[in-house]
Amino acid sequence: MNYEEYINIINLYRDKEVTREEFNNRILEITNTLTSPLKEFYVINSYFGNYYVPKDYRNYLYSNSLAILESDKIHIEDKNKIKCALINAYFSDCNYEMAETYANDLLSEFSNDVKILKDLASYYTKTRRYNLAENLYKNIINLNQNDIIMNDYESFQRVINRKQKPYLPLSEENREKYYEFMNYLGIQVEKRKKQPEKIKIDDYPVPIEHLEADFDSFVAFDVETTGIDHTMDSITEIAAIKVVNGQIVEEKEFLFQELVHPYKKRIPKNVEELTCITNEMVKDAKRIWEVFPKFVNFVGNNILLGYNCMTFDSKFLVRARRLSNLVINNEYFDVLHMARKHKEQIDSKSMTLVQVGKTLGIENSQAHRALADAITTAKIYLSLKKLK
Repeated sequence: MNYEEYINIINLYRDKEVTREEFNNRILEITNTLTSPLKEFYVINSYFGNYYVPKDYRNYLYSNSLAILESDKIHIEDKNKIKCALINAYFSDCNYEMAETYANDLLSEFSNDVKILKDLASYYTKTRRYNLAENLYKNIINLNQNDIIMNDYESFQRVINRKQKPYLPLSEENREKYYEFMNYLGIQVEKRKKQPEKIKIDDYPVPIEHLEADFDSFVAFDVETTGIDHTMDSITEIAAIKVVNGQIVEEKEFLFQELVHPYKKRIPKNVEELTCITNEMVKDAKRIWEVFPKFVNFVGNNILLGYNCMTFDSKFLVRARRLSNLVINNEYFDVLHMARKHKEQIDSKSMTLVQVGKTLGIENSQAHRALADAITTAKIYLSLKKLK
């Protein structure tokens, strides 16, 4: 085999200077003179991208790996490369038991190959054996190769410091396989709640407005969203304060506040700047169908008090309820309508929440964050009630 030609065609393929078909044909030609299992090893090796084999080549890896690993013609470090590729392939295919088998083999045969150590550390991070992962990263750092793992190690640190959520497969089917494997390892993993079947728009009741300011107990709420279109945009934060007999108590049992992973949306830059809620902050947050049932329990049978809520917030709550498969019939009271009735008395420059609050001597130091806006709304309502 002409090794230089072999390396050259690999580099040409990785630089996208030859097609996949041309690459396959050249590799087969170059390795044709080799005997098995050397031939199969070099074919597999040609596809390595940090010991990761593309999905459509995994069956070739699986069917030829045993002969390669049992051969006395293959060097131990090359066998370790194959084992590492098998870990990555089996893990990607959610065959966790087979991935574990080869991971155990590699762990017992310490390698100085930094890429192998890095992939092993990543595997143990994804399967939540953080002590094993930490030791592997330390080995790499001791080899003065920490620049190779910088991004991986920083991500690992975010996970163990609870600034980033641990790995979970994307699909429900693959998550179930992962949960079963983690249970086999004796590691408890909190199950992500499956999205319920959505309620159709036409089947959901229209929000009912309570028109009279004849109550002193209520739940003031507010939502932050990715935009203003309730049919397309999504909630990023939902918060509320429970007011009993006109008393505002800012203690934990009377407060509700949660960030929400937006449904099929990203937060635009201008909205990030307005609300100070970033995509980074919500990327690992719970989905609306996980958050909303807790909000419903917090609200109970109370009137939902909001500011401009009949035009804006209530419509987002309806969508949240539909996505959560929840039908609730709480009435809404819109404080904006009440403020407009007292417009001459309060003499506000505008009818925004912040400006009306200022006119009434109510400061909102965190405007456009849901909890601060909900508390401000409650204070405005109670102040306006005192006006004749």
